[in-house]
Amino acid sequence: MQVKTARFGVLDVDRERLLTFPQGMVGFPHLQRYFFVPVPENNLFVWLQALDDSEIAFLMVDPFIFFPDYDVHLSEADCEFLQLGHPDEATLLTVVTIPPDGVRGMTANLLAPVVINVRKALGRQVILDGSGYRTKHPLFRGVPEPARRCACR
Repeated sequence: MQVKTARFGVLDVDRERLLTFPQGMVGFPHLQRYFFVPVPENNLFVWLQALDDSEIAFLMVDPFIFFPDYDVHLSEADCEFLQLGHPDEATLLTVVTIPPDGVRGMTANLLAPVVINVRKALGRQVILDGSGYRTKHPLFRGVPEPARRCACR
């Protein structure tokens, strides 16, 4: 099927690639169907595009690439909701925010990861209450700032 998006133009999307989020994403409960759009020449990130709103797309990343100690314990209710029978059925991603000043300030929402049952194409954004995680964890916390080329006294 042809899907018109604001960010990527018109895309050919196979219906088998659609993901269902019965409760939507946080702040978007009315949008329940999504699909992935790869980021050209960058396999670390992927866009999660809403099927029913061309303006809504979330930049996503595998949080374990940037935060190897990230520790997620899904509740029994979340596992049941997602119909997870085995951990290998789940993919976990986090929403990335790019601030106006550019990619160096990108953050990941570790408090509310997105969990997808890849076998059932079923997703849910879960809130890790009491985890100590926040909505804005810097992705490039160890990257030094570029040297200043000019400074006024």
